[in-house]
Amino acid sequence: MENKSGTIMFYAVNDQRSTAIKKGYSLRPRRLHTIESRELAEYAEQDSQIDRARVEYIMASVVKQIKEMVLNGHKVELGDLGVIGLTCLGTGSERQEDVAVKKNVKGLKVTFRPSLYLKEKMTRVSMTLVTPRDGKGRRFDEHGALLITDGEDE
Repeated sequence: MENKSGTIMFYAVNDQRSTAIKKGYSLRPRRLHTIESRELAEYAEQDSQIDRARVEYIMASVVKQIKEMVLNGHKVELGDLGVIGLTCLGTGSERQEDVAVKKNVKGLKVTFRPSLYLKEKMTRVSMTLVTPRDGKGRRFDEHGALLITDGEDE
């Protein structure tokens, strides 16, 4: 299932804890529910006519291989989605002779670099601001950001 219209909704956040926001309010993309692998497999089944169980098996196998490849130092290109890989978190040294893994490497981080196709598609996404109609039933996320409930975003 592809979202051909590409609409991202934003809501205003009054995040007093943010040091980056000087004026108090900023915009955050509205978070929809997380698509779990089973649901993704159902969409792929509809799109490909391959039964969901086979799609789930293939997805699990692909995820296993991606993890293995990334943890062995490879970058993995995921078609028009982008590239996933590892980067190093740590510190530098003045001289090459002083560089040591135990001293300079503080950890690893998984990175994702979107493809040019995805970057270009992101420039065409329409963006709208959503606001609740009234104060009833307002919910907030763990950062104090207002969550928009069903029916409030029109």
